[in-house]
Amino acid sequence: MIEELWSGLIAFSATFVTPDWGALVLLIPFGLAAIGFLYLTWTVYRFATAGPTRRGKRRMAPVTPAGIHMPGPSFAPLLAAVGTFFLVFGMVAGGIWLWVGAAILVVTLLYWGREEMRNFDHVPAGGAAGAAIGALPAPRGTPPEGVHIPPPSFRPLLVAIGFTALVAGMIIGGWGLFLGLIALVLTLLGWLWDARREYVAVEDADRTGHLDLGGAPAWPKATFAILAIIVLAALVLTTQVVPDASAPGASAAPGASAAPGASGAPAGGGTTASAAPSLPAADVLVTAENVVFTTADISLPAGRAFTLAFDNRDSGVPHDVVIKDGSGAVVYKTEPLLTGPAVVVYDVPAITPGQYTFVCTVHPNMQGTATAQ
Repeated sequence: MIEELWSGLIAFSATFVTPDWGALVLLIPFGLAAIGFLYLTWTVYRFATAGPTRRGKRRMAPVTPAGIHMPGPSFAPLLAAVGTFFLVFGMVAGGIWLWVGAAILVVTLLYWGREEMRNFDHVPAGGAAGAAIGALPAPRGTPPEGVHIPPPSFRPLLVAIGFTALVAGMIIGGWGLFLGLIALVLTLLGWLWDARREYVAVEDADRTGHLDLGGAPAWPKATFAILAIIVLAALVLTTQVVPDASAPGASAAPGASAAPGASGAPAGGGTTASAAPSLPAADVLVTAENVVFTTADISLPAGRAFTLAFDNRDSGVPHDVVIKDGSGAVVYKTEPLLTGPAVVVYDVPAITPGQYTFVCTVHPNMQGTATAQ
């Protein structure tokens, strides 16, 4: 009885100790979406409950301070965010979607720019007698009394760099995605820290009457250095600059002779003879390297079952092979995800003659064509 309970406990803990990293990587976008939704919900709640919104039984109407021009509500930031989403989606999906995403982003940004130009045109200009009503007075270069102007900051630039690293990681995959996420989180935490310090400074000004803006910001040399290390590490890990001893053929001695019959490549594989000694025999060979299918055009035997050898040469990166017909329906899929470097031979059932495509579900930019005849 105790032995059975212990075996069950070990089997249950194995699901956490040795997780399916490929499946966990696929869950990252959903986790980011959930975090974004929770943050948006929290922001809406804070705005709805901010400040003294009621006096007695009547709601207090917001009053703009004298001399301050406030633009009206706008959908432009939301539209620009939608345009950015489509651009990022196009960079990941590739093809026509990249141009569609870029066009949507340009249209939304042009709309935002036009709206801001209209707001600027409605700000009254100052005359000879003094500043017009609604203009922003700034005696001696200082903001109006009671108005807090935050000091200049490098944080928007750093967050843009972190977001760029994340998008590049979504395209590269593997370690690039993980390190890009770290870069974005690091820059966002820095921005949040600065915003917290500004809020504390405003609270101190309410008590002391003195608001210290902090002056010109110092160059964030430490953050730049950390981002440079992250980018360098991503390049080293994703381009395999450091050789992997477990990769096929990495430990081959100089002058070693090929195995008997190694010069014959599998039918329709389209690979070179140098890779044949480390690959098992199969009817069809598909190779993935540097997050692309190097065998972009393959031939499949039609009307009978056949074997497919999948050679994943990307160290630490999961891939699979999904064969689809002309309508996009899945004809065959290798399961589970294969993390490289590794080679597996799959038994594929018979398929009808025709033209097919094969893709990787983890990296949609990996595509190829197959002809069954």
